[in-house]
Amino acid sequence: MFSKAIVRTPAESLGQGLTGAGLGCPDMKLTAAQHRDYIGYFTQAGISVTVLPPVEDYPDSVFVEDTAVMIPHANGAAAFLTCPGAESRRGEVDEIEAAIAEQTDEVIRMQGNGLMEGGDVLLMGKTFYVGIDSRTNADGCKQFAKAVARFGYKTVPVPFDNGMPHLKTELSALDEKTLIISARFAGRDEFAGFKKIIVPEGEEYSANCLYLGSRLLAPQGFPKTAELLNKNGFKPDFINMSEFRKMDGGLTCLSLRW
Repeated sequence: MFSKAIVRTPAESLGQGLTGAGLGCPDMKLTAAQHRDYIGYFTQAGISVTVLPPVEDYPDSVFVEDTAVMIPHANGAAAFLTCPGAESRRGEVDEIEAAIAEQTDEVIRMQGNGLMEGGDVLLMGKTFYVGIDSRTNADGCKQFAKAVARFGYKTVPVPFDNGMPHLKTELSALDEKTLIISARFAGRDEFAGFKKIIVPEGEEYSANCLYLGSRLLAPQGFPKTAELLNKNGFKPDFINMSEFRKMDGGLTCLSLRW
């Protein structure tokens, strides 16, 4: 499903980033180890990984997914560079633009008053689902929809307001037809056509899994969700995300994939 990825080494300033988790500051030695494990998983899956250096001026810059949305197409991939709703993160787009441009055949950039963070964008088949919230606005979604339509993609806006950072904080793909999703999103009309696995109450963090085509990666430490996945025929690999969870980060946040 993916052959390439871009990640960024965590900045030592990570603990100064945005978070509402209330879980304390990350242990940077453990953070670095978990990030290496994450990269190793991609490598084992046969995915070529570009590792960018840390940017201390931007504590949240390890969460590269928010800076762009990759648009796969028949001849390669284009990239839509976002404008993060979190003002403190907007410079991250400039920091990563050159690396993205080197590996894609077209770069499209958000204009005007449009806002978007990649954590609000879920791709299922040929449809992008875009969360409209405090980080991504309707103007940003409209610009994005126009850009991806050129490549044959449909866009479905998913407005919500429940205090979570991004759409994919509580839902993600397990395969092409199945979502792992929190109870508060499970009944949404936008996702009516998918099979859904609803995460148990208290384990909502585990709804952010990473589907790579031949392999599935899930956060470690959520036994009820692990049992539910097993019962439904999914055999994910598990990875410890404790330090990134402290900063509201999940598995999808840490990479751009195409």
